[in-house]
Formats: sequence, C-alpha cells, structure tokens
Amino acid sequence: MGKVYGISLGPGDPELLTLKGLRILQESDIIFYPGSLFRDGRKESFVLPILRYHQLDQEKLQGFFIRMSDDRSHAEEVYRETFRQIKEAFAGGKKVSVVCEGDLSFYASFSYMLEMMQQEGIPLELVPGINSFSLGAAQHKIPLCLQNEKVAILPREASIENAEQMLEEFSTLILMKIRSGWKSLSSGLVQKDWKFCYCERLGTKDEFISSDIQQVQNREIPYFSLLIIKK
Repeated sequence: MGKVYGISLGPGDPELLTLKGLRILQESDIIFYPGSLFRDGRKESFVLPILRYHQLDQEKLQGFFIRMSDDRSHAEEVYRETFRQIKEAFAGGKKVSVVCEGDLSFYASFSYMLEMMQQEGIPLELVPGINSFSLGAAQHKIPLCLQNEKVAILPREASIENAEQMLEEFSTLILMKIRSGWKSLSSGLVQKDWKFCYCERLGTKDEFISSDIQQVQNREIPYFSLLIIKK
C-alpha cells in the first residue's frame, strides 16, 4: 500500500530542504502546494519558487490557494476540496506529496488536512523541516538557548505587558505572526533594553534582518516575519 507524504520545505532558502524531502518530491506523481488568494483574484505562493528551484516537473504541481482572513470558512472549504483531490489521487495509485513552508508541525496548513487523512485511515509519512526561527537565529548568529534556559513562542502578540511577563520566566521569547499586533507592540518595545533580532522573508532574495528595534518600528511588516527577544 502507498502513502501520502507531508514534506516540509524549510523557511525559504531552497537549499534548506532536506535530502529526504527532495527525494520524495522527485519520486512523487503529484505535489500539492499552498498559496494565498487575494481580493483582486491574484494568487501567490511562497513555496512555489522552492519547488521550481529543484526543477520538479511543472505538471506534477497543483496549488491550493487560501484567502488570508480571520474568517476561516473559505480556508476550510479549500482544505476539504484539496483533501478530496488528495484522496482521489491516492486511491488511483498515485504517489502524493503535500508540502508546506517551514516545518509541517508548526503553524502549518498541512495540519488541517492531516486530521482529515487520519480520520480516513490514509497511510502517512511526514518529513520534518527547518523552522523560520532556527534560520533567524543562524542569520543573527545567536544561540536561542543555552544550558537550562527556557524559550517561549507566542503568535500574534500585541501586549507589551504580556511580553514583559513572559521574559520574567523565559530567557528567550520568539514572536511569530507579528504583523497583526505590531502597531500596539512596537511602541513599547522601543522603550526596552532587550536584545532584538528582527527577521522577515528569511531565505529569500528579499530577506531583511535587523537588531535595531527603532529601525523596524515603523516598517511595513510582511506576513513572513518574526522577532526574537532575549533578556
């Protein structure tokens, strides 16, 4: 019996894809990849350049595009339809892979379809990958933690008071999906003497990093961004 494969592509640099992940993609008959659907009908995919870099057969690639919104109804509809297509391809004897940016266990769209596949009893193999904050620490040349230090990861944080509270217990604070709360949070951050490591579009030609929080306070923050804070 075959399997459906979940493949992590890493944070953006196509050379950070694992050898195992690349081998499975090269062997796959069909590869489902995520993207974003905008109000004007435009479609974009952060992961498509990674797949193209490895010269995978374009006919294998099938995108599923999700409208970026707090209303999850459209996303759920897309996941259900994509799962139907995955199930159909698998039942037809195809070797199927589903990819995602970063690691598929960490804020990944794949997780929504994973549950559907598990409920249907579809055999699975998941290939882990490099997280964006691991690349961010490498680009800033800092350790995320040493010895008994603890690390906290928070998504969409907007409260400087909460950040202060977390840093009383944790040595390193990783803030993910910072765009939504940035206006509220950044004015408080510039008052602190913490060590900041800002990262956006890591591993791509548009990568930008900075350790100067004032430099990024009024910056237009993209979706693919994060902030590492150390005491």
